[in-house]
Amino acid sequence: MSLSRVIIVDDEQDIREALYTWLSKNYVVDCFESAESAIDAIKTATFNDGIPTCILIDLNMPYINGIELQSNLMELNVRYPIIFMSGSAMQTDIIQAWQGGAMDFILKPFSPSQISESIEKAFDRLEKSRYLTTTVPSENTLIDIPITRREAQVLLLLGKGLQQTEVANLLDISLRTVKMYRTFIKNKLNLNTQMDLARYYDKNCKSIELIANFK
Repeated sequence: MSLSRVIIVDDEQDIREALYTWLSKNYVVDCFESAESAIDAIKTATFNDGIPTCILIDLNMPYINGIELQSNLMELNVRYPIIFMSGSAMQTDIIQAWQGGAMDFILKPFSPSQISESIEKAFDRLEKSRYLTTTVPSENTLIDIPITRREAQVLLLLGKGLQQTEVANLLDISLRTVKMYRTFIKNKLNLNTQMDLARYYDKNCKSIELIANFK
C-alpha cells in the first residue's frame, strides 16, 4: 500500500488507542484528543507534505464538536476526506455532516473492518479524483427529475433535514402519506438511505425547488 495518512480526532483515549493500533499497520496515523489540537497541528507545515490524508472525526466532542471542526477545516481550505464517528447521532447530524462534505458516517460501536473499509473507499475516491476530468454539474445546473410536484416538495423538506412528522404538518398531509411519497421518491431515484437522499438534494436542490414551486 502506498504511503497515506489517517488523522484521528476523538476525545476518548480508548478509541484513539484502539484505532491507532489497528490503523498504524497500514497508514501513518496521527491522533488528537480535541478539535483545537487537531486544527493547530493541521495548520503547520508537517501536514502540508502532499501525503494523501483522510480524517476520522468524533461527532460529540466538548468545546468544538465534529461538525464545527468540519466547518473550521473548510474555512482553512483543508479538503481531507472526512469520516464521522458517533454513538448518538441524530438524523439532522448526519444530513449536516453530509452537506458539509463528509464521505461516511459510522455509528459506534464499530468493528475495525468497518473503519478500514470506509478509509479504503475514501482513499480510492481521492486517488480517482486526480484523474477525473468530467465536470461536475454546479448547483445551478437544472436537470430533469422524474418526480411529481408533491414528491418534490417532500424531497425538498426531507433534504433540508426535517423529520417526516414536520413535513406532514407543513404540507398539511398525514404522516402515512409522507411515508408513501418517500417510498415513491426512493424507488424512482434509487435513494436507499437518508444519506443518499440528502446527497441527492444537495446536488440537485435548484431543480427540486423548481419542481416543488411552493409559490
